[in-house]
Order: sequence, then structure tokens, then C-alpha cells
Amino acid sequence: MGINTNPNETWIIKSSSSLLVHGSTNINSFTCTVASYGKTDTLSFIPSSGKQNIYRVHSILHVPVKNFDCQNRFMTKDLQKTLKLETFPYIIIDIKQLSSLPDGTTKSMEGQVDITISGVKKYYTIPFYVHKKQNLTIMKGKKNVHFSDFKLIPPSKLGGSIRVNDLLEVEVTLEMSKSG
Repeated sequence: MGINTNPNETWIIKSSSSLLVHGSTNINSFTCTVASYGKTDTLSFIPSSGKQNIYRVHSILHVPVKNFDCQNRFMTKDLQKTLKLETFPYIIIDIKQLSSLPDGTTKSMEGQVDITISGVKKYYTIPFYVHKKQNLTIMKGKKNVHFSDFKLIPPSKLGGSIRVNDLLEVEVTLEMSKSG
């Protein structure tokens, strides 16, 4: 394949985009969700000169920590406290680069993403899967992270008899449509 010569593209990220965090304790498992991003945003693709199938991306998503819902009031408050809601009200997802455009013919791609939680930024390579749903393009990525990656201590209760495990699976779903 040759060098990308596609012009810049901009996609609209719909407010219905979501973030899920799957985790477990020593007793059971849980899922905390931000069911709706709550606002529209943009994802701008810029072909990298000289590099085939690499797209620089400009998109910084600010996911409100206060919007997490763990389906249990106490778990939700514990997660928000652990993520230092009062000091760091947002999880920041900065998509830096993608291996292709989500043009409907691509089924999967890799993304280079910075995730900032509680003021600590970590760089990840995340596999994204792409599919069409009605008039939307859905881009879904999953990545295992650890509380300790972000210098956080998982919550515990009852003198440590109930402990949240360090490992979490973060799932980002971007619902998008091409601009213009």
C-alpha cells in the first residue's frame, strides 16, 4: 500500500458515546458506566506524511467522573472518591493516532491513546473494532488497566474484608458520524 493521500476528515462523536469500567472484588464482579458522554465532540484525522496507514488524530474527550454509575450508591461513591472526583473531575481520553479511518470498510484498527486519571497520564495501544449501526459508525475499544498504573489504591470496605482488585477493563464506545 502507498502513502496516505486522503484529505483531512472530521467525525462527530455523538453524546450517546459511553465508557464502561469492568472490575471485581474478592466477592463478586461489577460494572460502572458513564452511559452517555453527554455532549458532542469531534475526531479529526490528519494523514501522517510519509507513513502509510497512520493517521494522526485530534480528539480529547473529557469524561465526567461524577457521571459514573455502579448500580450501587456506595460503590459509585467509593469509585468517585478513589478517582479523586473533587480534585480531578474528568477522565481524559486523548486519541493520538489510529491505523486507519473508520470508513465502514475497516473492521479493526489500533489506536495510540493517552488516558489521564487523577492527574496521572498513561500511554496505551488499544485495539478498536468498528461496525455500522443504522447511520452511525461505532468504534469500540477495550483495554486492561490497573488502579496502580495511575498511582491509585483500589477501594476496600469492612476493614479490608471486601477488596476491589487492582485490574480493571476499560471499554470505550464512540458513536460517530462523518462531518459534512
